[in-house]
Amino acid sequence: MEKSYFEQLARESQAAIDSYKKRSQAFTTKRTLSFMALVVCVAGAYDLNAFWPLGAALIILGYFFYLIRGHSRLNDRLEYEIRRLGVINDYIARYTDQWKEFEDKGADFLERNLTQDIDLNILGPASIYQYISTARTSKGRGLLAGRLRPEPVEAAELKLRQEETGFFAGHVEEAIRLQAISRQIPFNHSAQPLLDYLQDRQHDPNPFINKMIFVVPGIALLLLLASLLKLVPMEIPVVLFIIQLAAALLMLGKNATHITPLYKLNKELISYCHLLGAMKDMLPGKTGYIDPKEIEEAMAPIARLGKLCALAETRHNFILLFALNALVLLDFHIVRIFIGWQQQYGEKLAHWLDLWHEAEVAISLSVIGHVRPDTVMPELIDSESREPHIEARALNNLLIPYEEGVPNSISLKPSLNIITGSNMSGKTTWLRTLASSCILAYSGAPVCGREFRLTPVTVLTSIRVNDDLSSGISTFYAELMRIKTMIEASQKDMRVLAVIDEIFKGTNSADRIVGAEAALRQLSRKNLITLVSTHDFELCRIGAEEVPVINYHFEEHFQEDKILFDYTMKDGPCKTTNAQFLLKLVGIIR
Repeated sequence: MEKSYFEQLARESQAAIDSYKKRSQAFTTKRTLSFMALVVCVAGAYDLNAFWPLGAALIILGYFFYLIRGHSRLNDRLEYEIRRLGVINDYIARYTDQWKEFEDKGADFLERNLTQDIDLNILGPASIYQYISTARTSKGRGLLAGRLRPEPVEAAELKLRQEETGFFAGHVEEAIRLQAISRQIPFNHSAQPLLDYLQDRQHDPNPFINKMIFVVPGIALLLLLASLLKLVPMEIPVVLFIIQLAAALLMLGKNATHITPLYKLNKELISYCHLLGAMKDMLPGKTGYIDPKEIEEAMAPIARLGKLCALAETRHNFILLFALNALVLLDFHIVRIFIGWQQQYGEKLAHWLDLWHEAEVAISLSVIGHVRPDTVMPELIDSESREPHIEARALNNLLIPYEEGVPNSISLKPSLNIITGSNMSGKTTWLRTLASSCILAYSGAPVCGREFRLTPVTVLTSIRVNDDLSSGISTFYAELMRIKTMIEASQKDMRVLAVIDEIFKGTNSADRIVGAEAALRQLSRKNLITLVSTHDFELCRIGAEEVPVINYHFEEHFQEDKILFDYTMKDGPCKTTNAQFLLKLVGIIR
């Protein structure tokens, strides 16, 4: 979609918000006037001792409650439209650098310690995750991060992922609607405490207690009615109510064990119901991770659980807690209903909630297709050979705005590919573009390009290498360990894409060239595609026995006192440099 499409949606949404606000003000005025009229009518009925003011008061009271209900519904629409505008503005932000201000960077998933996450801008600030993520729940966020991994997936699994992503990519406004509804859910919300409770099968109901919680309050209420009719003393039902309250207080701790998981889930479960209902309407006849039949099965039980959560929340009001337990033993009924719900649906809830969690992942991945006009679904090459193969045509980087990106094409089979070029010419960006496109492909997302085909390859990288003072590891040694991992992987029966930026830059030039030649010869195998960028032209002449050595380069040109780049990869080694020019440009060399 063009940016103008979302800008038009934003204008329409803002107009709807302005209209709702004006109507809300009108409702407020009508409610105030109705209440004042109600007071006048009641006062008139009292002063005049006449029936007609009281009748008018009843009509006005009905109208007043009608206004309250209408106002509430209007405010619900207003709040939804505000959330929807927020979603649309996030889409617009993806056309500029403003997306880098999004709250969710996925930094909490960096603990998995994959070097590719930092090397390829997969997770963390200014990352692919930050660009695409629309997930709100803890589980959905975790699933999305889990999809962005460097290991390949089976063809059947990839097809399923692509179908889910492709579906939402073709339904932009429906995806916006689901995102707007989901923003009712607190960020990083987790239903895990409730799911953990439901995993415990020790919560068996007590048949005797379940009978008595109906019998005793029933007798107490009948005795209360009898006392009002002067048939029995009022003290008798009062004593029963006190006994009921005492029993509730005595079991307060045990009952709280069952009720506590329900707290604070009322609004979230209502949101899940709205989300599942919206998905059901837009997914007729669909199968896969997100099945409309399963959604329909889930909606009523989750709605019932949401109502039970709302009932449990009344316990926060101590007056209601004491009154309802004294009258009807509320806590015991909540526990009874919840245990019954658990026995009937407890094992299914996690799967039902996962329907939305999977949708969060698919919608996030489909964002790429919503925003970028240059996307294509990757294709896995079916090959029984262990030799890797990658075909990329007009491949671009997702994190570079479409208007600024320069696409490049390449065809790769087992080979050692040496990429040379001046500083800032685009070497590292191209390495990241190719490797991150593989990871996006495995996730089920589209990539930016005209064509992207590949055999399943494990992506290994050595790009952003840092020292570790606490462990006594230097930058050079840290890079050695990464190269060692690549060599060990090459000795296994697995396809590998090895990507190295400025190999062994952490040591002197003499040792760097000797070490790089030795390492690259070991990374020149028939199950590897190796790409390495370097400023050492000596490596352009390296020889390998098993696979061909291919040279590529990026170059620049000078115009007066400016250095210009075309960011286009060309065949052969580089023949230009720009370090001395840059040194002069900043005033270090005169």
